[in-house]
Order: sequence, then structure tokens, then C-alpha cells
Amino acid sequence: MIFLTGGTGRLGWELQKYIPCDAPKRDMFDLTKHDPSVNSAWRNEMFEDVRLIVHCAAYTDVLGAEVNRQLCYDTNVIGTRNLVKLGIPMLYISTEYVFDGEKGNYDENDYPNPQNFYSLTKLLGEEEARKGNSVVVRCLFKPNPFEHPVACTDQWTSGDYVETIGKEIVRAIRIFNKLPPIVHIGTGRKSTFELAKKSRDVRPCLRASLAVRLPRDTSLNTSLWEKIKNEN
Repeated sequence: MIFLTGGTGRLGWELQKYIPCDAPKRDMFDLTKHDPSVNSAWRNEMFEDVRLIVHCAAYTDVLGAEVNRQLCYDTNVIGTRNLVKLGIPMLYISTEYVFDGEKGNYDENDYPNPQNFYSLTKLLGEEEARKGNSVVVRCLFKPNPFEHPVACTDQWTSGDYVETIGKEIVRAIRIFNKLPPIVHIGTGRKSTFELAKKSRDVRPCLRASLAVRLPRDTSLNTSLWEKIKNEN
């Protein structure tokens, strides 16, 4: 059985269209409070038949994270730490924002350098995940249609809409045992404005006009993922 966290989020909803899984809501399972080293009873009750955890749950409000730092940290770092303590293989959904965006085309061996608190907690979550039998998937997904009336022309990404990235994640889940410790998933470099225009009319803007600091070019080199797909 697959245990899915973040089942009510964008990616979680998408994955449930394709994979059978147990995806409890947060009021039933709060991963920030369920520490198996303190109370192991719930582990036996909820995870006895689980063969893989797909960890999508995260605090993702980039601007809100600068204010609600404790909640962001507890969700993205402590929650991941608690899941790793279960000793169950895990696919951890991370973000391309762990990179500073200075060069773009980042591969799996490039040095992360997050530029805001949200991105920092996702990188710390990666470090927690890698303490166990986990695969870190770096990607970026947007709701369809694009959620904002403006989009940056000076910001580049390998991300795509959630239905597109979701199908790639499903494929990764199905070949989990053949994946390396970190893999980058995306659909090629494009500006956020170019991506947004595919779903709705938006106005162009520059990163400097926004209230939160965003990296310039976090596009990912996905050649490793393409090679794995072709071989499987």
C-alpha cells in the first residue's frame, strides 16, 4: 500500500487519480505531531501494510513562510523527520527553488543555495529524507489555470501545470526502486510568463516588483530523468 501525505493539496489530488493509496486528511494525521520515537502505537495501526510513503505535504506559501516560520519549519522539516523515523521507503517531493537561480540548468550534483525561508525548509526536508531509504524529487508544479493575474518575464523554470508534472511523478512512483537518491523532473526551460500564458491571459511583470524574493533561473537539467524513463 502507498501512504500519501498532502492528499488534499494540488499534487496529492492529482496523484490519487492514478494510484491507489491511503491519504488521510490533516485532522486525522498531523505529521508534525506523530513522532514514532515517542509513541509507536500509531505506526502499527496506520503503517503496517505500507510499502512506500509519497510525501507531498508541505507548507508552500512563500510569502507566508517569512512570517509563519515555525509552522513552515514544523511542516517541512519536523514532519519529514517523523516520517523518516518509520523506516519505510519514501519519495519526497522537493522544489527547484532549493537553487539560487544564478545560472539555471541545475543538475542533481549542483550545490543548493535557497533564497527564502520556504526554500530553506524544503532543503532541510531533503536532508531529513536522505537519512532514510528515500528518493528526493525536485520539481515545480502550478495550478491550471495559472493562479495570478501577473507573471514574471525575467524568471525561468522547468515547472509545468500540476496535471503534467503529476503524471511524471506517477511514473517515478512506479519505478521507485530504480531511481537514484535525487532526480530532477520537469518539462524544459521557459519563463513563468510563457507558462502562465498557456492557461490564461496574464500581465507581464518583473521579479523586482513582487513582495517576495524569487530566484531568476531555477530551471533543472532533467536529462537523468529522461534517461531513466527511456530505460524503463
